[in-house]
Amino acid sequence: MSETTETTNATTADLATQRDVIPLRSLQLIGVVGPEEDRRALLRSSGGQIDTVRVGDALRQGTVVAIDDDAVILNAATGSRTLRIPQSTALPRVAA
Repeated sequence: MSETTETTNATTADLATQRDVIPLRSLQLIGVVGPEEDRRALLRSSGGQIDTVRVGDALRQGTVVAIDDDAVILNAATGSRTLRIPQSTALPRVAA
């Protein structure tokens, strides 16, 4: 088996290694993929597992009722809850 190595650019490394951007003890939205008519959301559980969900999927925290560009709405017996993609406090570097 061959070994593969990649170099991560500085912007990606900085954004990927920031502390306290994502609360690790609760369900978090980390991304949204797909075209508007077939969006899927990437959710990170408190245990670190990443799951892909669609509208209608039932989770322990509620049913996915909507997926927007940067948010997921869950509906549960206790009410609705909106998950938003965490925003980085660092601005990406722009090459001169």
